[in-house]
Amino acid sequence: MVFILLIVVAVAAFGISQWAAGRHMAMMNKGARVTAPTAHTGEEIARLFLATECVSDVQIVEHDSVVSDYFDPVRRRLFLRKEVAQGTTLAAWAVALHEAAHALQTGAEGLGELKWRQSCIRLCRYLPVFSALVLVGLMLGRVLVPRNAILVFVMLFGLLVMLNLGTVPVEFAANRRAREFLERHLNKHPQAVERLNDLLFAMAIREVGDALRSPRYFFLSALPGAGKSRPG
Repeated sequence: MVFILLIVVAVAAFGISQWAAGRHMAMMNKGARVTAPTAHTGEEIARLFLATECVSDVQIVEHDSVVSDYFDPVRRRLFLRKEVAQGTTLAAWAVALHEAAHALQTGAEGLGELKWRQSCIRLCRYLPVFSALVLVGLMLGRVLVPRNAILVFVMLFGLLVMLNLGTVPVEFAANRRAREFLERHLNKHPQAVERLNDLLFAMAIREVGDALRSPRYFFLSALPGAGKSRPG
C-alpha cells in the first residue's frame, strides 16, 4: 500500500514538473517571436526598472552557460544570456525583468526567502541524478534491493518537487513588482502588458521543471571538468 502511494506521489510530481517545463518552453518560444513595444533591449529595460525602484548597485553581466539568467544576491549581479541582454523581444524582457525584480527582495526577511528558494532550485537540479547514481551503486554492492532503492528515489523526487513548489511564491512576489513597473511604463500598450504578464508567469514556474532536467545540469556543470556554470 505504501509503495503504491509513493508511486502515485512520484507520478504526480513528475506530471507537475513536466507541465511546468512544457508550459514555460511553449510560452517563452511564443514570446520570442514578438517584438517589444519600445526599443529597449532586455538589459536596458532591466536597468530602467531598477532605476525606477532606486536600485543602483546591481551590475548586469552577459553570461552564456548552463546556468544563467539569474540574480546573485550576494554579489548583487544580474547574469543574463546574450540573447536576453541584447534581445528586444517580449521573452527577453520577461526574463530580464523577472530576474531583476529579485534584486528588490533583499531586505532582512526577503533575502532569507530568496536564498532558501535558490537552495531548493539547486537541490532539484543536482540531487536527483546524484542520488540515482548512489542508489545504483548500493544496488550493485547488494546493500539495497531494487525495490527499496526505487522507494527511496521516489520519496526523494516527490519531496524535492513539493519543496520546490512551496517556494514558488517568492517568484510571484518578484513578478508583482515587475508588473507594477510595466503598467506604468507601457500604459499605452495594454496588449503588450497582458502578454508580458503571461510570460512573467512562465518565468515564475520555470524552475519547477528542474528536477526533470537534473541530468543536464549534473553532467554539464556539476562534474569536475564539465565546464564552468557560473562566473567567478
